Amino acid sequence: MNKFGTIKSKVLQSLTESYAKQDKEQIKEIITTIKKDKNFKEMYLFYEEFENKYIESPEDAALYLEEIRSILYDKPSHIKKTCKIFENEFKNIQVEENELYSNLDAFIDPRKLQNIDKRIIAKKKLIEHLTTKKETPIVEGITFTDNENLLHNVLVNNFNVLYGNTLDENEKKELSKILSISDEDLKTNFESLQEEVTTKMNEILSEEKNTDLKLKLGTALSEATCMKPSKYNYYKLQQLKSGL
Repeated sequence: MNKFGTIKSKVLQSLTESYAKQDKEQIKEIITTIKKDKNFKEMYLFYEEFENKYIESPEDAALYLEEIRSILYDKPSHIKKTCKIFENEFKNIQVEENELYSNLDAFIDPRKLQNIDKRIIAKKKLIEHLTTKKETPIVEGITFTDNENLLHNVLVNNFNVLYGNTLDENEKKELSKILSISDEDLKTNFESLQEEVTTKMNEILSEEKNTDLKLKLGTALSEATCMKPSKYNYYKLQQLKSGL
């Protein structure tokens, strides 16, 4: 069975696709399954919130990790049933590895002689993540986030309000169109769009005089340049293009 981080990524991708297709039944099914398992929901929300967690001191970050490890240590054994449900339901969904989630998975694995090296490496990378300030760059009204936090918002807010106000009809149609394209067309279209967007951003950056805006543009350009072909990233690039 996949580790929790991979299963979480699959759940999130399925929810995102269902959301774009306005498949409320599928979304309801996912949310109901999660809400039935308090431990799974707690794990999901923790992984999501960890992405934006910031602790200034490396020593405090290390202490924090030891505390959360003692809390999360036995949770994987309590969520096997729910993980198996999602594993079977989303077995055909392919997701890119989320390095942060993989490190969290490795860090909370039961201590064994065979995994000491992996746990040490994971801990170092998690401390590095925690002690790095998180900033969400905004360019012309376009907000970039490492995770769209859709399920997080659904779990802690009213879904009908979120669904009705997050995307307008044109955005829903555009996202649905992207989700339906083939992998081959996605790769070709993605590379072309990425080149177009990054070229335009470089032009804007070279002419911009405002220091703060140049910093935000530079951060956004770096993210756009490093993006790997995926339907969600393709959607983000299109949104960026429309905001330039």
